[in-house]
Amino acid sequence: LPARWRSELGVLYHILCHRVVGSSHKERLQSFYGAQADGYDDFRRRLLHGREQLVEAVGSRTSGGIWVDMGGGTGANLEMAGDRLVMSFARIYIVDLCGPLLQKARERCALRGWHHVVCIEADATSWMPDEGFGRIDLITFSYSLTMIPNWFDAIDHAVKLLEPNGLLGGVD
Repeated sequence: LPARWRSELGVLYHILCHRVVGSSHKERLQSFYGAQADGYDDFRRRLLHGREQLVEAVGSRTSGGIWVDMGGGTGANLEMAGDRLVMSFARIYIVDLCGPLLQKARERCALRGWHHVVCIEADATSWMPDEGFGRIDLITFSYSLTMIPNWFDAIDHAVKLLEPNGLLGGVD
């Protein structure tokens, strides 16, 4: 079998057959996504539509401000946005509870030279940026809300983090 097919079959196996274990939400996310991290982006790109449109729609928020990608996993949204858009922000946070996916984001950022991107292993319902409440220009949720058990709390928290003219974007 070609390598791409093996990768996709491995991801499918873990989605359909792998028993998810863990007593906390974080442990369950790591159990579910850990073994799929390498093939995650390629598999999801064809499965989950709307990410490109989300990134395009929020691309006008490039005032040198701060972007938080909640549940940003591997950092694929930043790669879709491209260097010009990513580099137009003073700081970008990728916030996710899943360590294996964030490791992919760290590798992606190092490879691209995105030194102003900070990968944070934290809960979207409670994470607090260094800047505090009311200081974030853009917050995105891209296929992450459905993975957050108390996603209403995540949205409420995100709204508190936004500056008065901030933008909240989501696709799920």
